[in-house]
This record gives sequence, structure tokens and C-alpha cells, in this order.
Amino acid sequence: MNKLLIAALALGLFASCKSGGKKSGADAITFKEFRQSFADSKLPYKLTPELLTSKTGDSTAIDTALISRFLVDTLAKVDFPTGKVSYYPLVSLTGKQINYLVIKAEDKNTTAAYLCVFDKKDHYLSRVQVAWLNSKSNKKEYFSIDSKEMVKITTETEVTPGHTGTTENFYSVEANGSTALIMTNSTGEAAPGQLFNPIDTLPKKNKFSGDYAAGENSIVSIRDGKDAKSFLFFISFAKESGCKGEISGTGHFAGANKGEFTDKDTECGIAFQFSASKLTIKEIGGCGAYRGIRCLFEGGFTKKK
Repeated sequence: MNKLLIAALALGLFASCKSGGKKSGADAITFKEFRQSFADSKLPYKLTPELLTSKTGDSTAIDTALISRFLVDTLAKVDFPTGKVSYYPLVSLTGKQINYLVIKAEDKNTTAAYLCVFDKKDHYLSRVQVAWLNSKSNKKEYFSIDSKEMVKITTETEVTPGHTGTTENFYSVEANGSTALIMTNSTGEAAPGQLFNPIDTLPKKNKFSGDYAAGENSIVSIRDGKDAKSFLFFISFAKESGCKGEISGTGHFAGANKGEFTDKDTECGIAFQFSASKLTIKEIGGCGAYRGIRCLFEGGFTKKK
């Protein structure tokens, strides 16, 4: 039944009769029928490059009239400026406050995917490009969305033959369809003598946000959280003994000058004590998954001006 429906959507053959004021073609299709052309999936969901480039039958292609009617006619205009693009339904996902459709778009050289956001009344809210591949590019993008509806867009770039740099951007999706960048992780290499800070470019309006250093090889970077009660952090250190550690995450303020972090996957916990120009951290749980066995996440750091 689903295959028959997909074919009907693609060809726009529903209710071809025009007599008696009845709607025909794409106009006769309801949003419910449109959504049923997408495979029903559950969170978490991941779209890999292999899945994105897997061959899709022409019979499943979505009529562009349906894209304009239920989504937006400029869905892929930026990525496919020639306008010669074919659309294919991938999956339908149900969220707590909003729902999602994942749509594939492609032409001769480029394949992309879009996460389209709808409210619970099936009103279109927004779309986000979440995947991109081009046969002539050294870059590829793909995405996943976890059970808490956090969207991760991964970008892999071949820097040199055999070496790939990876950047992961994490986004929250609000009930109104808007997105907010929560965190960035990267395996990009820093210049010699420098530390690479994956959250360096994120906002730092809070009075405690900034970079705190202890020597040349240790840093605690604090950035604004999604609300006044939270903050993002990145900690990296290298002791003279050779022991190293690195961790990032979201902390929560537990008082006027105190913060805390509890890892969801391990027993790791870190306490933060802020002052006007200094920061002290102390490991309050086993953080061995993120550091060497002969050192801890602890010590004092001075805020950089």
C-alpha cells in the first residue's frame, strides 16, 4: 500500500477527474497522505553518507508541486541554483512538541538532505540542511538526531590524502522551529604551540564566560549556555609528566559563583568555583575516560583579558 501511495504522490495521479468542482492531481492530496509516503521511523535516527547516496527509484520521486504546497518552493534553491533537482521521501520522525520529515534532493553531481520541521497540527515551520555530498568536493556532511531531539551535523573534510578533519555541530530545535547551536567539536589540528578550542567562537556574554589559562598547555574555556542557569565548557591540559586530559560538556550553575558538571555516560563529575578573574576546578567523580591515570581535572586558572 505504501509503495502504491508513493507512486501516486510522485506522478500526481490522485482524483484526475475535474468535473463537479473536485480537485485533481497534487491538489487532491492531503498532508496525511503526503506524510505516509515517508518511511515511519523512531528516534534516534542517523543518516549516513552510504544511506544518502543509496540508489532511489524514480517512481518514489516527489512532485515539486507537493514540495511547494506542503513545504516551501525554495527548499533547495541555494544548494541547487539551476533548479534541476529531484526530491525523494526518506523518513518521518515524531518528536515531543514537533514532528520531522527528512527529504533527499539530488541532481547529477550533488545530493543533499533536509530536516523539515512541523508543529503538531502539521503546519510547516522551517527546514535545515543536514547532509550534503558532491562528487567533485573533498567535503561531506551527514547528520543524526538523538532521542532528546538534539541534532548533530557532522562535516568531514579531506585535508590531505589519507587525513580527514571532522567537525560536529550540535543544535537544539525549539517548538517554533528555530534552531540554536549548542556546541561544536572538532578534530581539526591546531598550529604548533597552540591549543585547539572547539567552542572558541561561541557567545561569551555571561560574566564568567571566557578563557582561563594555567601555563601554555592548559585551558578552561567557558561559554554561554542556552539559558542563564547553564554554561558550556571545554577543558584541556598537558602536565610536564606527559599526562593529558580533555573534556567538554554542559555545566549548570549551583550558586552565585559555583557550577557543576555530571557526565551522563560515566561517573565523571567536575566542580567549578568562579571569582572575578580566577577559576578553580576539582574532579568529584571518576573521569578516567577523559584523562591519563596519573592526573586529575583540578587546579587554578587565571582569566585571560
